[in-house]
Amino acid sequence: MRRNPGTSPLPPASCIFKVPEALRRHNPKAYEPHVVSIGPFHRRHDHEKLQRMETVKQWYLDTLLTRMDISLEKFIESINNGTKKGIIKFEKRARSFYAEPLDHLKEKEFMEIMILDGCFVIHLLWKIVYGKKDDDDPILKMDCMFQYVCHDLLLLENQLPWFVLSCLYRLTLGKIDRGPPFSVVLLSAFCSQNSLKKHINSYVQYLKEDRVNNDRVDENRFLHILDLIKTSIVFAIKPFELPEKEEKEMGPEIPAATALSEAGVKFVRGSDNNLMNIEFKNGVFLTIPELAVAGLTEPLWRNLIAFEHAVGVNSHHQITSYAVFMDKLIISSDKDIKLLSEKNILANWLNVEDGSKFLHSLSIDTTVKDFQYDQLCVEVNKYYHVKWNWYFEQFRSDYCSTPWKVIALTVGILLLLVNLMQFYISLQSSIVSTGIRVNELSADI
Repeated sequence: MRRNPGTSPLPPASCIFKVPEALRRHNPKAYEPHVVSIGPFHRRHDHEKLQRMETVKQWYLDTLLTRMDISLEKFIESINNGTKKGIIKFEKRARSFYAEPLDHLKEKEFMEIMILDGCFVIHLLWKIVYGKKDDDDPILKMDCMFQYVCHDLLLLENQLPWFVLSCLYRLTLGKIDRGPPFSVVLLSAFCSQNSLKKHINSYVQYLKEDRVNNDRVDENRFLHILDLIKTSIVFAIKPFELPEKEEKEMGPEIPAATALSEAGVKFVRGSDNNLMNIEFKNGVFLTIPELAVAGLTEPLWRNLIAFEHAVGVNSHHQITSYAVFMDKLIISSDKDIKLLSEKNILANWLNVEDGSKFLHSLSIDTTVKDFQYDQLCVEVNKYYHVKWNWYFEQFRSDYCSTPWKVIALTVGILLLLVNLMQFYISLQSSIVSTGIRVNELSADI
């Protein structure tokens, strides 16, 4: 029963995990593929729709090989020759990215999955960006089908190692068409999704600003597609200095949105394209970029949070931090959701109940390592606990919240001043008359 204490059952390169049941139970469908399985985890799935897409993936591979005018055998040979240590090392490296044991898959079957699924992904995304609408294409001829595929490509359990996609792209479309890096192709394709467009455009602009910086254009920095999408969301987050370095479960407490508003905190929709950049400006304005809900929003966020918790000690919990912070703002009542919606910080919610349930459930059964908004919460709390801010906000709400109240207050102040002036004048007159009578009495005496 003794084992080697230095050997871990988890490969050190693992970054593709099955979602823990503690997270999955809150919305199982958010972690399951709808139309296509990518990678080994959902291979041979009993779902009829997933099985139908296997034929489509084979058609994509055949079309790609025909375009290259090469047989599958020659293509496999080119993979062997195009990698540093050959296809055997290629297969072992790819297998190490998966946290689950894949002993049931022999080397040949595992490589078939990598090649078939990888070529399907790169060919589909290339056609979305550069191809023309093909009536024979079973995906592109249906307007909604690509959105379903995007959903599946962003699932943690449905990932391929990035180096596999990059290598296959370099040996196929990247070679024959001399196209841009695969990351650019992928981001351009995902720009068609409303829930990702703003983040991706901001990230692409960031990449264009300084191509000299190798760290910005290094294709090897990504782990898989979900990791690239996360990078496009959190790339420009402004870090906060943490007062403590130990792991915290939920960071410092913060009052709900309505309570902060009653204390005078002004909620403002941020103009920053980066969703993560929440700021407390001038000690009173809590600036939060707009969070709009679309079809991919919930499954994307759930899988990003699962990825942050699965990837290991080197992962920063930016997405989880954001979910926890927003949950703190709306945890009090539905009034909090209504307030943030009125300020255009939350958009496209079906109803208040759905919005509250969505934000609250994201952070259930999670922990936060290096809470990103720690110092922000400290600053907001300092403002909240100053009593003068409450009194001033109460005065403003009672007397200055509408133009009519301002007019009424102004008229009241003017009437008060007039009365004071009249009292002053009458008082002066009384003093003068009293002085005259005193002088007359003195003269008589």
